[in-house]
Amino acid sequence: MSLGGIEALQEALREAKRNELTDVKFQTVVLQALISLKESHVSLRSRLYNVEQLDVGGEESHTVTEAKVAKETSAMSNMINDKAQDDEKLKIARTKFNEEAVKLYQSYYQDHLSEGQRALTFRQAVALLTQLDFKYYGDGKYPLSHYLRECVGSENSVTFPNFVQAVSMSINKPIPLGYKEGFEDMDQDCNGKLDAKEVFNMMKQISDSCYSWADVEDFLASMDMDHDGKMDYAEMLKAFYFNS
Repeated sequence: MSLGGIEALQEALREAKRNELTDVKFQTVVLQALISLKESHVSLRSRLYNVEQLDVGGEESHTVTEAKVAKETSAMSNMINDKAQDDEKLKIARTKFNEEAVKLYQSYYQDHLSEGQRALTFRQAVALLTQLDFKYYGDGKYPLSHYLRECVGSENSVTFPNFVQAVSMSINKPIPLGYKEGFEDMDQDCNGKLDAKEVFNMMKQISDSCYSWADVEDFLASMDMDHDGKMDYAEMLKAFYFNS
């Protein structure tokens, strides 16, 4: 296999990770083959790089070549391990729908946003749900995209609350709509997070008690898992849904 073939193989593996394919077996077989070639330096030189046919400058160049292959093989191994770990996390998230699962879905959602993009388009959201194998209602009869369209109406954008609502429907653990609707009502600037002012308004709505600004800051700090000074939808679900 030529150097170009190795690079093409690496790119194929990177593409597989970007597309979040669930089948790791093919990648593992390829990796094992590369490791086997690496362990036999004679085979490595002759079969991967055809060193005997090239004037590569002697043993020093051979050493550099082997070091490069070792580095590339290690990178591919890490890539496959990361993919396997992601698959395992998704498997757990399907069976145990909690705040950690919502955070995982949130990370997938955010990873698919372009720079400056606040929400996925409808097509992007459906594509991501399909990638994560959330294609149908829990009963398996109706496409999940139909439910998502009901959530967003004629809008072309899908906020994370709508996205995770669709996920919860797919695994037969629907989140009560009041959480999503309440969060979106309080998110006045539509940035997907509640700042101190928005949290203060929320606290006034859910209680007749008088709250000071210090109370708001204390409450926000107790809910703010990523310490960014704001409360996102996953953090709201943890506070009011999963821990209720």
